[in-house]
Parts: sequence; C-alpha cells; structure tokens
Amino acid sequence: MSIDYKTLTPEEIAEMLGTSPYWVREQARRGRVPHLRFGRGRIRFLPEHVDALVRLVTVEGHAPEDAPPAAASVDLGALGATVKSIRAHQRRPHVQGDTQMY
Repeated sequence: MSIDYKTLTPEEIAEMLGTSPYWVREQARRGRVPHLRFGRGRIRFLPEHVDALVRLVTVEGHAPEDAPPAAASVDLGALGATVKSIRAHQRRPHVQGDTQMY
C-alpha cells in the first residue's frame, strides 16, 4: 500500500498567489495556516493547506441593502481634512506651486 503525497514549497505557492515566499513562510511560522515541517527550515504544504491559506486572506464583500451600486462614484470631498492630516501635510515637503493654505 503506497500513499503518494504532492507537497508544495513556499516558493511554488508564492508564485501561484503572486506574493513573496517570505510572506508564505511567515503565515506558517505564525501558525495561521497548517503546514508540514521537515527539520529546521524545511516547510512544505499540501493542497488542502493552500486552500486554508487562500481562505485566510479572502475578503468577503458585502454591502448594505440600501447602498448604491459599486459602480457609482463617491464624493470624498465632503469628508474634509482632519486635523491630523493637515498637520501631516504641513510637515511634508511641498510640491513647488502648492499654495493651498489651511
């Protein structure tokens, strides 16, 4: 009786997901996703581990029932600048010609 396992390296998963191998290893190191550890520094993943990683980073979108469609533009100008953002802008080097005063 032989069981054939296909394992994936952090580099292979990173390439599939479009992220860095460091990030994949960090998720395993922090215990956020299941993984196999063969000795010091040899991390491998089974396909179901990759599914768990994808579930970890999946953001479920939901909108209130009375919300406008996502395609509608939102006017953020009505929000105005906060005191914190004004101070941060004043500390930052200004672009030449920026004469806006707060």
